[in-house]
Amino acid sequence: MLDFYQILGIPRSADPGTIKAAYKKLALKYHPDRNSGDKWAEEQFKQVNEAYQTLIDPQKKNRYDFLLNYSYQTKHVYTTPKPPPRQPPKETNVYNRYGRYDWRNAPRYKTAPVYKVDKNYFKNQVLAFAVVIAFAVIAVSFAKINQYLDEKEAARIEQYNNQKVAEAQTLYNKGQYRESLEMIIKLESDNPIEHKFYEAKDQMLSNLNIMAVNQFNEADYSQAVSKLEVLRDFQHPMRLKTWQLMAECYMKLEEYRKAAHAYDYILIRDAGNLQLMLKIAELYQYKLNNIEKAIDYYTEARYTFKKYQSDAYGDAFEFIIDPKEVPESYFEMFKIRAELMFKQSNYEEVIKDCNWAIFLRPERSEMYFLRGRAKYNLGQKDRACLDLKRALDRGLSMNSVKNQIICD
Repeated sequence: MLDFYQILGIPRSADPGTIKAAYKKLALKYHPDRNSGDKWAEEQFKQVNEAYQTLIDPQKKNRYDFLLNYSYQTKHVYTTPKPPPRQPPKETNVYNRYGRYDWRNAPRYKTAPVYKVDKNYFKNQVLAFAVVIAFAVIAVSFAKINQYLDEKEAARIEQYNNQKVAEAQTLYNKGQYRESLEMIIKLESDNPIEHKFYEAKDQMLSNLNIMAVNQFNEADYSQAVSKLEVLRDFQHPMRLKTWQLMAECYMKLEEYRKAAHAYDYILIRDAGNLQLMLKIAELYQYKLNNIEKAIDYYTEARYTFKKYQSDAYGDAFEFIIDPKEVPESYFEMFKIRAELMFKQSNYEEVIKDCNWAIFLRPERSEMYFLRGRAKYNLGQKDRACLDLKRALDRGLSMNSVKNQIICD
């Protein structure tokens, strides 16, 4: 048990004034603000505070005195702990270990070496100067020799590069465009810092493009496309105008699959081009007879059309736009897609496309009739007959019906 009297250094008969004076003295001594980082002082401060709080209160003091007497009777005597040994200061410089030297006690010499200025002195100075001059001359000579060799090597490389560019240009002039460009590209990879090869390649590609455009304008599509194919393989990235020109050449040459590939690449670079989507869809439908691909592009075009209108006018754009101002090609898009989906018996999609086509051109009778046929096939006879009546009111002849919708 701790002896609070011993901690405060006061007798047991000490009055409150003596207790308070002893507490203030020890609290000031062990206060953490004056012993920053000292764990032992911090522990002593806590014990002093606890002792003061106990002995200054009469009731706590009486109870503590009783327990303290009992503790002494059982020979549990408190001994004040000794502070831990102080650690030596850390060595931050050489003075912490060896101390500072008092230079006032340094020995003083009565004599110092004396340099004589005589013939030997001047002889040594001249000799040293001559050695320095000799080394300087040798260094300058080596620098001149290295410069000469570098210039000679640079001239040799320049001559070699000019010769290779001339060889590539000769192949190019002979119409061997691929061979000349492959030679230039090989030279580029071997000499990546030589700008001459990059300039030659750019000039060749630019001339090829000009020749291809001129030949296209002259309706020489086979020659134009041969040059455009070279551009496709060596121009990275290939320009969209070049791809468009190539696609037009393939269309003129009736190489529709290659034209579709070119248009597909253009659409990747020019995503959201609605007119291009319709053009590709028509190409797959009428030239390649690939109905599935055609439906894919019509579907993408329909989604793009709705997105453009929604972005421009909001989600309720049907109530804002004037259908008469919408181009005819968009009506044809919904009409053709509805006809294709009807052939595939996808009548729900047919009704959706017919709804859009009727919204854009409500005076056209064929879309009412097609929608009525889809509803009739879905078992919606009353609605089908209503659409048939609307189609007849808008000029549809009875001969075109041919009992496809049977109404009372």
